[in-house]
Amino acid sequence: MSYKTVFSKTATQTNILEQIRIAFESTANVAATIHGQRKIFQGSFGRRTSLFPSEKCCGAIPLESRLELAHAISLEQDPNILNYRSQALKILLANEQYCFPDFLVQTKAGAYEVHEVKPSIASLSTDDLNRFAILSDLLHSIDITFKLIDHTDLPSETEISQLLYWYQRGHRFNWNTFEINYAIDHLKLKEFDNSNQVYRTLELIDLKPELADYLFFHQRIKISPVKQEISEAY
Repeated sequence: MSYKTVFSKTATQTNILEQIRIAFESTANVAATIHGQRKIFQGSFGRRTSLFPSEKCCGAIPLESRLELAHAISLEQDPNILNYRSQALKILLANEQYCFPDFLVQTKAGAYEVHEVKPSIASLSTDDLNRFAILSDLLHSIDITFKLIDHTDLPSETEISQLLYWYQRGHRFNWNTFEINYAIDHLKLKEFDNSNQVYRTLELIDLKPELADYLFFHQRIKISPVKQEISEAY
């Protein structure tokens, strides 16, 4: 490997790390949106773009497909994820060919990940797979995990609608630890057949029913026809 090649790779690695620093230091603009290196224009013809109002990111995250929305919801749910950005990196692969990975992710353990969301990994072309292999190797050299994600890893359209309903209602208020644990302690005492029963139970102990939506979204409560499963409090 020539000195020029080594220098070029080192420069690319340094540039990626600097982009990561800038991405997570960035804040929302006057429209409460956090744009990445490549801006996603809302309402683009032929695309199902959206803005996801992320509590973790403290701003709206631009997304250009329903699959990306599904992944943003999953990141918001995941207790191991601290922060994330969309289209935050512009990475040089080879011969002035750049890629803009879909998501840059920061975990609570202090690690960074890069996620690319595709409809079907099995349907990717050889060229795409080779390009992602190059990207994965480059990121691995600076201790960043690369993940390819497709529809099999993500919520379905029906699940997206339900999760967005819970998310929007459940984050209307700021819940403190006492309220969350108080609710869970009472909900452990009963079994519920549907969400309305959970809403009524919280109202009986002077808690807002929207707290149930928060617990549903963050998977602290799961209602099933057979039994209720309540996860342990944080």
